[in-house]
Amino acid sequence: MFKGNFENAISRYEGTGSRLEDEFVGAVNGRKYKELAYAFLHKDNKVNSDPLTNDMRFEKMLKMRELATHEFENTLDFKEKYIKRSDSMRLVEKCQVGDPEHPSRFFAKKLYDTVREKFNKDDFTLKFFTATGGTHLDVAHKIDCYFKLYLKDTNQEIACATIDLTQNSNKSTAEANILVNISSEEQEKCDPSQENKKYDPKFLEEIITRISGEVVEVLINDYRQRQERN
Repeated sequence: MFKGNFENAISRYEGTGSRLEDEFVGAVNGRKYKELAYAFLHKDNKVNSDPLTNDMRFEKMLKMRELATHEFENTLDFKEKYIKRSDSMRLVEKCQVGDPEHPSRFFAKKLYDTVREKFNKDDFTLKFFTATGGTHLDVAHKIDCYFKLYLKDTNQEIACATIDLTQNSNKSTAEANILVNISSEEQEKCDPSQENKKYDPKFLEEIITRISGEVVEVLINDYRQRQERN
C-alpha cells in the first residue's frame, strides 16, 4: 500500500515539472489542461457531446473533472493516451495562468524582453507559452516552453521556437528546437531572490543573450521555411 502511494506521489510530482522548469517558466493550469485533454480525446463520445441543461451543468462539470483526473493519474498516461504536438499546443495555450505577452517568472520575462527587442512592435506580436505542469507537450513531446511570433495586424502565426530545459548535463539532443542545459549551480546564479547570495547578474545576462539568440534564429528560419512552403 505504501509503495503504491509513494509511486503515485512521485508521478504527481513529475507531472508538475521540475524545480528548474517551475522557477524559470512556470506551469499551466494543470486541472484545466486535463479536462480539455480528456474532452479532446473523447470528443466522439456521444455522452461527452450531449448539451448541458442548467440543472445538470454543475453535476456534469464535476463528473468531467473526476473523469479527467482518473484519465491522467500519472505521468505515463500522457504518453499512452497520446495527443499530437499541434493539438497539444492548442490545449496548452488555453491553459496559461498568466499573460503570454507578459511572462511572470523572472527568467522567462528577461528572455521574452530580450527576444521582443529583435522584432518591431508595430509589426509583430510575440507570445511566450509554458507547457510544464502535466501536459502532453511536456511529457510526450519534451517541450517545456515556446515562443510564437504573429503578424500584428492579422494575428496570423508566422513562426515558432520550442525549448527543452534540463539539468541533465549528459543530454545532447532534443525534440525541441533548442536544448537548454542548466545545472543546479547555474540555476542558483540565475535566482535574483534577496536571500540568494549566489545570484550572478552577469552570468544571467550571458545565458539570456545566448538563448535569446538561438530563439531569434529559430523564429527567423521557421518563418522562411513557412514562406517557402507557401
